[in-house]
Amino acid sequence: KTACEGYKNIALIDVGWMGNIQSVFARSLGAQWAEKQIHGFYLATFAGANDNRSIYNKMFGWLTNYGHPNDKCDLFLSGGVEIMEFAMADNTGSTIGYKKTDNGIIPVREDSSGFEIEYLKKAARLQSGIISFFEYVKPLIQKGNYAALSSVVLSEPFFELIARPSSVQLDALSSLTHSESAGSNAERIVLAKKLPLKDKLFPGENYIKELNASYWKEGFKRINRKKFWAKYN
Repeated sequence: KTACEGYKNIALIDVGWMGNIQSVFARSLGAQWAEKQIHGFYLATFAGANDNRSIYNKMFGWLTNYGHPNDKCDLFLSGGVEIMEFAMADNTGSTIGYKKTDNGIIPVREDSSGFEIEYLKKAARLQSGIISFFEYVKPLIQKGNYAALSSVVLSEPFFELIARPSSVQLDALSSLTHSESAGSNAERIVLAKKLPLKDKLFPGENYIKELNASYWKEGFKRINRKKFWAKYN
């Protein structure tokens, strides 16, 4: 509330999805929210974000906006979300709550262990590559050539990764884990579980069950292909 006092227009920037955090933020302002125009700028927003928008609370997705285009949204929902959240992982660990101190409200971090530590180490390696990319294009940005970085064409390699991963990409990413449990990383599920050979050669009920439970659908199909010796370029 204190930070927003005296400002009518407020912008939030995040990876995106449903707009829940923006909605909670708006409500946390108390009576102030009716005097504000809150705009959220996201990598992607899904159809569910419609439930959180109002004349005071608007959201804009770059790659998908309220679930459109459908084909890109489907790719996000079949592995893209988890891989993008991996790229954006906070290397200080997961926030499980907040507490008041003399210096204001601070986050309470979960003690990282096991899969979470390994996950954060891999995320840090990926993030170092992201930083290197922006160091490379910094001269363009400094000259104001923003249009060169605003094209959705830049996202095509990401969607290609989700829809048609190579063998190298499968080896690097299929064993990543993801947790859907709020405030806990104790139960983490791999993005694309590798099945025993018999389930690859004779896919049945277990194959279908694991495919449905898998976050990264195409990754699962490729890593559990019948021709397990074949490689994807």
